[in-house]
Amino acid sequence: MSVYPLPAPCIGADELNLVTQLRNRLNEVLTGGIPNDLDTDLNLVRWIRGYQGNINKITEVFPVYCESRKAAGFVGENFVEEYFQLPQIKPYLKFIASSRLGDRLWFEENNAFLFVERAWSQPKEKGNFLKIVKAMKCSDYLLHCFGYSEMLLQLILRREKYQDAGKGPVQFIVLFDLSEVNLSDYLNPLSTHIRLWQLRSELWQDWYPEMVQRIFLVNPPRLISVLWKLAKLFLNEQNCKLIEIPAHKKDLLKHLPAWFVPKEFGGEFINTIPPGDESGISRRRKIVVDDHYRSHEIYKRKNIARPKPLHKEIGSGEKFVCEVEVKDGESLLWDFTANGELVFVIYACDGNDNRTMVYPQLRLASSKLPEEGILEKTTPGLYIVEFFNNTTYFNIKLDYCIVTA
Repeated sequence: MSVYPLPAPCIGADELNLVTQLRNRLNEVLTGGIPNDLDTDLNLVRWIRGYQGNINKITEVFPVYCESRKAAGFVGENFVEEYFQLPQIKPYLKFIASSRLGDRLWFEENNAFLFVERAWSQPKEKGNFLKIVKAMKCSDYLLHCFGYSEMLLQLILRREKYQDAGKGPVQFIVLFDLSEVNLSDYLNPLSTHIRLWQLRSELWQDWYPEMVQRIFLVNPPRLISVLWKLAKLFLNEQNCKLIEIPAHKKDLLKHLPAWFVPKEFGGEFINTIPPGDESGISRRRKIVVDDHYRSHEIYKRKNIARPKPLHKEIGSGEKFVCEVEVKDGESLLWDFTANGELVFVIYACDGNDNRTMVYPQLRLASSKLPEEGILEKTTPGLYIVEFFNNTTYFNIKLDYCIVTA
């Protein structure tokens, strides 16, 4: 007997009242109001459901998401078509195996499309474990995940724009392939790659609530109990409830129709459109030493020497702010390392003390690679670089360089 996932319900009367309240609150706090593409009942009800009706919390998070989205350049009518060619995205696609299906594999009864991803599977080598953390800075990986999540949201919004009024929100169904994963590589919750995955998970759960209908962990390892513990490291309680772990390929077909499941996982679908493989997943290649990130190259690009780093200890719950005057024709460069995670963001200020986010607010770790970046073609004026220690108990030691050139 097949028991398929259920589609998201349509908006109820009580939810519609909450949507109105939320819309009014957000239009009060957002300069210029809610962006047009995000200002739909179905999109706002996603936030209401994801945050269990906590409008105060949404009012804190939603504006930061909107500003960060714009600062990252993840906006515009053609964003979906342009995403994979963006300069901050394209160089790293070769390292990540994720869905290239878009919303092509569409399940009408469930008002959902398919998303497929393979877990990291870089072979372990002596003294060189999971090389992706040496090839991509934390910010590079999070920007990839941020942009990809936004692309999926835009696909959802496009479909919702033309669907019947009586339907609920569009969602997607996840097939997450664990075939090449060695669970022993994921047992240290403090390791760099685990924290990277946690930061990614926090980002999409905070900024893209209620987009996922079901998560199928396919080709699972034998130790299912350990797998559940891992899932709880990455997902909140609400999203953990979306997980199904079919023991065999035939079991997946009890949950999804064969035409919707790639042949690799026991179904009938075969992708024929590049760059995806037969399952619609981009082909990931092995990371070699030449792919390792080379720190501080930004200074060479500007033909300047890296200045001597400054030091700062940031108390728990405290914010450290650097003000930098950028002249006409100059760029803003920075790099930093810290012994803990910091929330990092950059604003540009006009003459009236109004702030515009110009680098998205991200929670970053720099244990393997220093965080660094450059803002070019900047508008002359005052820039504010913020580091926030949002931990509860611990001080964080920061080494940083901020310079104009």
